[in-house]
Amino acid sequence: MPMELLQALADAEMPLDVVDPVVQDKLRILHDAGHIVCSFPATGTIQPVCVHMVTALGRKALRHFGPRA
Repeated sequence: MPMELLQALADAEMPLDVVDPVVQDKLRILHDAGHIVCSFPATGTIQPVCVHMVTALGRKALRHFGPRA
C-alpha cells in the first residue's frame, strides 16, 4: 500500500490533479481500497487523475499504518 502517497495527499489541498502515470497507478490502488475519492479519465486517454478527498477510512489507515518517522 502506498502509505507515503496517502500521507502526502492528506497534507495537500484538494482537488489535486495528478499527471504522472506511475502515481496514477498508486492512486487506483488507494481508490480501490476506499482510502481516497478520485476521478479517472476514460481508458486510453492521457489526462490527469483528479483526487477529491482522503476518506475517513484513509485517515484511519494513516493513524494505524502510516509511514514511520
